[in-house]
Amino acid sequence: MTEQPDDDSYRRRRILQAASVAAGSTVLAGCTGGDSGGDGSTETGSGSGDGKHGGSMTFALGGSPANLSYWQSYDTVTNNLTTQIWDSLLEYSEPEMELKPALATSWESPDDTTYVYELREGVTFHDGSEMTAGDVIASAELTLRDEAKSPLAWMFGAVDDFEKIDDYTVQVNMSEVDASFKYVPATTAWGVAPASQIEEKGTDLAQEPVGAGPFQLEEWQSGNHVRLTRHDDYWDGDLPYLDEATFQIVPNGTSRITGMRNGEFGGTSGIPIDQLSVLDQLDNVDLYTTTSFQTSHLVFNCMEGPFSDAQVRRAVSYAIDTEAITQSTVGDYGSHAHSMLPEGMMGHVTPEDLEYDGFPYDPEKAKQLLDDAGLTGSPRLETTLMTTQNTVTQKPAIAIQQYLSEVGIDVSVNKVSQSTYVDTIWGEEDFSERPDMQMTLWASDYPSPDAIIRPLFDSEQLPPSNNWFGYQNEEVDQLLQQFKTTTDPEERAQYAKQANQIVVDDAPGVWVFHPDTTKAFNTKFEGYDGQVPAFVTYFTSFLRDMYVSE
Repeated sequence: MTEQPDDDSYRRRRILQAASVAAGSTVLAGCTGGDSGGDGSTETGSGSGDGKHGGSMTFALGGSPANLSYWQSYDTVTNNLTTQIWDSLLEYSEPEMELKPALATSWESPDDTTYVYELREGVTFHDGSEMTAGDVIASAELTLRDEAKSPLAWMFGAVDDFEKIDDYTVQVNMSEVDASFKYVPATTAWGVAPASQIEEKGTDLAQEPVGAGPFQLEEWQSGNHVRLTRHDDYWDGDLPYLDEATFQIVPNGTSRITGMRNGEFGGTSGIPIDQLSVLDQLDNVDLYTTTSFQTSHLVFNCMEGPFSDAQVRRAVSYAIDTEAITQSTVGDYGSHAHSMLPEGMMGHVTPEDLEYDGFPYDPEKAKQLLDDAGLTGSPRLETTLMTTQNTVTQKPAIAIQQYLSEVGIDVSVNKVSQSTYVDTIWGEEDFSERPDMQMTLWASDYPSPDAIIRPLFDSEQLPPSNNWFGYQNEEVDQLLQQFKTTTDPEERAQYAKQANQIVVDDAPGVWVFHPDTTKAFNTKFEGYDGQVPAFVTYFTSFLRDMYVSE
């Protein structure tokens, strides 16, 4: 069966235009401007006679992947690469955003705790073996292994077992209702590898991936580039069109812009928002932007250190002008956040819904709360804030440092690489070793709050899962459980909002803005559809359909 996502409130916006429309429309086109450059490709080729096959792309990636696994592929930088290697059971149609077949040809849910997937026959892995039910089950079970340390394992939390009905049928038996499980087969949590490779290599597959995706690993020079080549026996017709793709590691945003200008790069993503207007002036670049289910936010260490005190967290929340940071960082390319849930999503809250009105900027109130907490010295507090060097995290981090200095808090900002950040935020399980504060960006995995408030604020989801706040509240846990196991939309919305209200008032973080997400390609490349909000783009094999135009 095909199921429509829960919420249709996401928008698509053509770059530098104010008009927006509901999901399901076809609006979202690239724009061009006035400068010219190369094409980022090597040849146009025509292996099938259709004029599309052949050529290559160099894609500028904003960070270096720590590994190439599917079970740990959970950030919007790495997933651009890994989703080319690994396919999952389902994917999303574009632009309708409905779940559709991939490695599974059909699926059904005969009751609320049973899911049955009919697998595609004739799927060939990169090692030449054929995919069967045993591979699909072994792949899901690898995500669940302790040694995998998968931040996606929570998605299988309600699964009792995986059952092989026959070589091409897999049944999932749930221990309880999980209203969001229908989305899991369209994520990297259920990438599929050969069972024989899993048995032989285990988690070492992270370094030597063997998937069923449109491209396979050819060469990996850590910190420099990853080169992929066409999987000639790919299951989806004549796809992919490109012969190869090189993901060049280019952390500096300005360098990515320069490479797009001169044609060195055929594509890039994660474009610094303050440089979008530069790309808009390039005649050789198509630029795409769409509203996302992302949130740029400050994370407090709620288990250790000064921010284990909720009153200190609330004081800091009052001390930061999040509206001013939103305007200076994203301007028209995003919206101010009141919580982790963007406007239009089930469970969204407004200041009027909240005990502390969403902590409006009030430095005098902040100083009073700090006094009440006994932090009266000079400085009142010395603390650390870790951030990546991406604009949507680094720029707010620097602004927060300044705002907190104005209320007597001395903040040391630690700018780290993407790989160091990922290792810390998911890999460090001892909260006494974690920074007091982290500036981070979260993108929802589904068009539903299931993939935001549940993994981030459930007490059972501490690292290596996603509750990097160390936030624990029994009432919130109970509400999230009710939200998870309830299928009635109105009841789910009520539970989500109640949980969100408590979380925001407890201030485990400071919610700053919801940025738009962007991709850019040289105009020589076609086949990119503008795609969909961030919860899908980073689970999508976007290169599969792209080709060098004649």
